[in-house]
Amino acid sequence: MTLRLAALAAIFTLCICRISWPGFMSFDSMYALRQARTGIESATYPPMVSYLWWLCERFIRGQGGMFIVGNALAFTGVAALGRALGAGDLRILLAMLLLAAAPLTLGPMLVVWKDVAFGGLMAIAYAATLACLERKRPGTMVAALVSLAVASSFRLNGAAAAVPALAAIAWTVCGAVHSDGAAAVAGGAAGRILTRILVFSTLLAAVVGFVAITIMWRLPDLKRLDTPTGNVGVQLHDLLGISVCTGQNLVPQSIASGDMTLERLRRIYRPEHLGLSFGSSPLLDRSTVEANGRSIERAASAARIEHPWCYLEHRARVFLYSIGANEGPVFYLVHPAVQEGEAFTEMFPTKLTARAVGYITEHDASLYARGYLYAVLALVALLAARHGAYRPRMRKALLPVAGAAAYLIGSFFVVPAADARYNFWPNLVFMVTFCCVMPLPRIRVRLRTR
Repeated sequence: MTLRLAALAAIFTLCICRISWPGFMSFDSMYALRQARTGIESATYPPMVSYLWWLCERFIRGQGGMFIVGNALAFTGVAALGRALGAGDLRILLAMLLLAAAPLTLGPMLVVWKDVAFGGLMAIAYAATLACLERKRPGTMVAALVSLAVASSFRLNGAAAAVPALAAIAWTVCGAVHSDGAAAVAGGAAGRILTRILVFSTLLAAVVGFVAITIMWRLPDLKRLDTPTGNVGVQLHDLLGISVCTGQNLVPQSIASGDMTLERLRRIYRPEHLGLSFGSSPLLDRSTVEANGRSIERAASAARIEHPWCYLEHRARVFLYSIGANEGPVFYLVHPAVQEGEAFTEMFPTKLTARAVGYITEHDASLYARGYLYAVLALVALLAARHGAYRPRMRKALLPVAGAAAYLIGSFFVVPAADARYNFWPNLVFMVTFCCVMPLPRIRVRLRTR
């Protein structure tokens, strides 16, 4: 990445951070900061976020340092990925402008979310992967693998995004070995494919193992952490969705007062977020749900086995909400509040903050706030560039797009809600692909001299 692109990333980071300095804080981010200060005791929230936050607090107390780092990683990821695709500075500038102006991505960037940092890190990792595939050097391969592992550790389901990159590295490295004649594999083509599968499996196991280590043992004392065994909220959400689909109550009676009739189930069930089902009677009580976590998990497992199609229908409904394919506003574009409980996290909104939040909420039901729009734009760009001078750029872009798709497929089964911020990484890829791959007519200016 050139000095000019680094300067652009810094300017955009400064502009975004200026809007809501030192950053909105949610319950999740406040929890990560608390663990960074008092010591990590649970891996429910990725410990790697708290490690990075601990470093940030050495320079800026509170959320400001992490706020800067997250947005800086996002814009650096745009620059690195755009340059890896072969785009010029102007196209990368357009991609940064789109990322900063679209309500879909601007909202999460005003909050200290791990999803923003994850998206930037994974974009940088794919840029390193493309460099590895092009240069085929040990140093670039190590850089790509390390960056993929670190990026994956920022989300408990982050490894899914790295799968296409790992497959591409395995395929390319094995191909280079065979073409140099350094190794011979019996069995011809079948043997070479088997070798690539084994190398890919080894690389994937290494990345997943690194992520597992970060959530099993605490640094630097290597204390064993309480690892997450399942999200009770996801299990209950699935139960509610399957119950509504089948027309029969599958929710344990111990978690709700009164009869859980079909009418009541339909009133409670909200595909976009389970949290909307909690509240005063006749809704669900959060403490009662948490106290009956094991029975809910058992009931959810049985319901998925007995009613697989209803389970898929429920997950599809959540997925459609997450990409904005629903009526009304897109869910959770911004979090205009700061949770209480940690020192040095005070925030004093300005007129600029109010205008930015107003802009996002005003357009939360517009086309520009819907994730599927940018996926369609990326697809159009890839199809338009499949012939001619843009074909090499299109072929490179297929890899990060595959990474975005793999992440969406993995998230289909595990996301606890249809929060738009969960898809920050795919949205970043789609925006960069559209801006950096879409063929544009070349305008030639001829100067006549008399």
